[in-house]
Amino acid sequence: MATQREREILNMIRHNPMISQKELAEKLGITRPGVASHISHLIKEGLITGKGYILPDEDHVTVIGAVNMDIFGVLTQDEVQSKVSNSGIITSQIGGMGRNIAVNLTSLGIETNLITAFGSDAYGEVFKNDALKHSVNINYAQQYNDLPTSVYMYVDRKDGERIIGVDNMTINQQITPDFLQQRLPSINGSQLVIFDTNLPANSIEWLYNNVDVPLIAKAVSVNKVNRLFASTPQLDMLVINGIEASLITGKKIENAEVAREVAKVLYQKVNAPVWLYVDELGITFYDGQDSYYQTFSNLVGQNLNGVGTSIVAAVAYARINEIQPKDAIKIAVDAAVLTSKTQDNISNEIRKIIY
Repeated sequence: MATQREREILNMIRHNPMISQKELAEKLGITRPGVASHISHLIKEGLITGKGYILPDEDHVTVIGAVNMDIFGVLTQDEVQSKVSNSGIITSQIGGMGRNIAVNLTSLGIETNLITAFGSDAYGEVFKNDALKHSVNINYAQQYNDLPTSVYMYVDRKDGERIIGVDNMTINQQITPDFLQQRLPSINGSQLVIFDTNLPANSIEWLYNNVDVPLIAKAVSVNKVNRLFASTPQLDMLVINGIEASLITGKKIENAEVAREVAKVLYQKVNAPVWLYVDELGITFYDGQDSYYQTFSNLVGQNLNGVGTSIVAAVAYARINEIQPKDAIKIAVDAAVLTSKTQDNISNEIRKIIY
């Protein structure tokens, strides 16, 4: 883990890769041997890749989160009958918050590393082939012989409303602080890092304390969202849906005005810009000063499972390309609408949002 002093040295090197240890010492008011000691530690941590002050490549995004096989049913009848069979369409496809975000990012032309855990089972092989197909780098992911790949099973109404979901995601407990520490040089060599709350709470805390680049959180599940607050959040951005936001704030979001109020409350909790999306309404942005709202005028209710991850990818793309929130929110809405039009977790047409 880099100290505050070492972060200062890294910042100076980024601005002037040819700076000497003597110049660093003079600017920082410390001795040259002191600088040498810090440089040695930075090399050991992988934050500098050699004595020539070569910094790791920053032209990639790192996503840390879940991959799982989604097995879902969509009812074709209006009323749900308990304890009997209900007519519908059953589908299975590779998914997971981390995987979906990563695929959307590569579709937008952003080189992406996905740090995740998966099993040596049939679903794990499906995931590896899927990553290859979508050019997602999984060199930093870990495959386990004795654990199953995560599975998420759920049932939606005709309009896309979730009735029930059941998951077996115990493999994500393997994404520990030690697991992440081994990958720290690549993580801190990213343009930005995105994680979801499928991670254990102590791993999220580790990210807060060790990631030196912009950190974006994607809230996942009312049962897991509070992991964000196991310690004081150190975020650059939070993306969250209306259900999770209502749980945290205790406010039911029924209109755009309430959505803005909830976004402001969330901002106070995380001290970072908030992107709040509500399927029945739209997207709200708040950063402590500016507030923007864009409605979902034509969100289709076939399968809304991938909408959130498309929004994350869109706002990450906007952040990297320095697109202001008032324009980024339009891109995010377009990404959500495109994704809602397919039964897949991702849209093959998401690249249209940047044309």
